[in-house]
Amino acid sequence: MARAKMGASYGWEGNYVESATASFSLTVGDSGKTFILKDAAVTVTLPTLSDIEAGYTVRLISGDDSEHILTGGASKIYGHAIDGSGTAAETVLPLTGHSTITPGAGMIIGDKYDIVSDGTNWYVYVIAGAEVAGS
Repeated sequence: MARAKMGASYGWEGNYVESATASFSLTVGDSGKTFILKDAAVTVTLPTLSDIEAGYTVRLISGDDSEHILTGGASKIYGHAIDGSGTAAETVLPLTGHSTITPGAGMIIGDKYDIVSDGTNWYVYVIAGAEVAGS
């Protein structure tokens, strides 16, 4: 079975953490970074897919209990959101071609969004203390 290289040739490779206290747009140079979102609800806008290479990755971690929003996927966000809002079991929401991921009230410190792209779509995996909706 042949394997094709899909990795980006740039990035921080997980060794860079930045605090974000206001809404912002991710850039090409943010690949590999981790952002701690805190002090208010932060909206993070993804870069345009045509501007990035396959292998672009970023992690967003909630540093407070605000409802942090991920947007800008041009209906190209796929993956899953797992939330602890249920009393008996966690709820899993499939993300199928969304452009925005919005959590409800009840987010907690440590909730996270793991984001990666193959250059065509965004793949987002959310672990949250609140129900998450995609639109």
